[in-house]
Amino acid sequence: MRGDGATRRLASSLALVAAFASVRIAGAEPAAPERLQGADRAALAPTYAPGVFVPEYTPPAAGSYALPVIATVDDHPLLDVDGRETTLFALTAERIAVVAFVYTTCVEALGCPVSHAVLYRLDRTLADDPALAARVRLVTLSFDADRDTPERMAAERRRYDPRADWRFATTRGGAELQALLDDFDQPVAKLRFEDGTWSGLFRHVLKVFLLDPRHRVRAIYSTGFLNQELVLNDVKTLAAATD
Repeated sequence: MRGDGATRRLASSLALVAAFASVRIAGAEPAAPERLQGADRAALAPTYAPGVFVPEYTPPAAGSYALPVIATVDDHPLLDVDGRETTLFALTAERIAVVAFVYTTCVEALGCPVSHAVLYRLDRTLADDPALAARVRLVTLSFDADRDTPERMAAERRRYDPRADWRFATTRGGAELQALLDDFDQPVAKLRFEDGTWSGLFRHVLKVFLLDPRHRVRAIYSTGFLNQELVLNDVKTLAAATD
């Protein structure tokens, strides 16, 4: 493999992520971001490729179905993009909330980039529907407390330039973060090299959660069901049920 030791180490870690990914995006051309240029593209291909899930069926019309309660989550301490202490409930503000767990350096095609893309499209759609937008919060939460500081999450917010109500937050890590992840049943683990050192990447299950104003989980979206049209229909269905 070409490149220095750091590049070879990065490519090895990407290959490690690929070992956990069982689905490729058919026909997608690998498109690594600038920070990964120089790494072996064959190693990048399974894990970094553009695209989102598109259902091969017509989703049911909003309001034509019910969303049962799956679970109820507790409040948890967070840090907002200004570094101020806040909580999960303060961010969701007793609104319908779409909550995504991410880390900003994720390069897995079927991971965080998908949730970013879906929330971005939801944000633009909500901005065109002020009545619905007033009842909805989009929330992106980082589980990489060491690197995703409030300053970094603020930069992410500027990058996506929200037009509706899209909040970004992180945690102090440690027990506070673990309690949050456990409450949502969001598995996260550091990917390590054979010598035990951290690769800088996480093994995690892509999950985005739909919460009602009473902090109850009403839908959970992962790789095969995370699409902005499906989420939007569920948001509208929940909004109609909570009028």
